[in-house]
Amino acid sequence: MAATIAAATKIWERNQHWSLYSQCAVWDPSTRSVHVWECIRAHDSLPGTEPPNAIYWRFIGRR
Repeated sequence: MAATIAAATKIWERNQHWSLYSQCAVWDPSTRSVHVWECIRAHDSLPGTEPPNAIYWRFIGRR
């Protein structure tokens, strides 16, 4: 099942709680686009838990 990218996607930041299936956006300077990730394991954001960490995130598309 493909996920739909939300209309308003938060950027990934430290010290936030990410609930299951919430989405975050990360700027990728190499492609000059925003990559959108879906949380697959609820967690509090700390260094090392940011996308593309496959334990916590699944890539769903670009904007």
